[in-house]
Amino acid sequence: MRTDRRMDKMSEQELDAYTERLIRQVEAEGLIPAPVHMKQEILERSRSLDYQIRVQTRQIPKKLQFLYYSLKVGAAVVMALFLVMMVPREMPDMRGTKGITVQQEESLGNKLNQGMRTMNRMLNNMNLYLNMNSQTED
Repeated sequence: MRTDRRMDKMSEQELDAYTERLIRQVEAEGLIPAPVHMKQEILERSRSLDYQIRVQTRQIPKKLQFLYYSLKVGAAVVMALFLVMMVPREMPDMRGTKGITVQQEESLGNKLNQGMRTMNRMLNNMNLYLNMNSQTED
């Protein structure tokens, strides 16, 4: 742990120098072998009940994240289809009705913007909720 904290405070040049020294040391001395009993300890630990429970609880937020992602994609598809349907197939004659058309476009644009802001707030709230739950489980 001490080396991690010390490395956080190092500048980029110091980190490069440290990396070079580590490379030279490994080349000169070779890799340090892992302890003989390490594999067995890892396997035993992975079979323990508390570890299994932690793994299972971490899978739940991933399912929720997938649901959240699916909702976002679905909302994007619905909005894209809505926008495609709202665009007129033929451009109307704009000679005499310039003021009315501009007001209608502004009204439609305001409604779309308001709907997008509402949806954005909902998705952000859901994202914050999911992030808080995943942080509390770690």
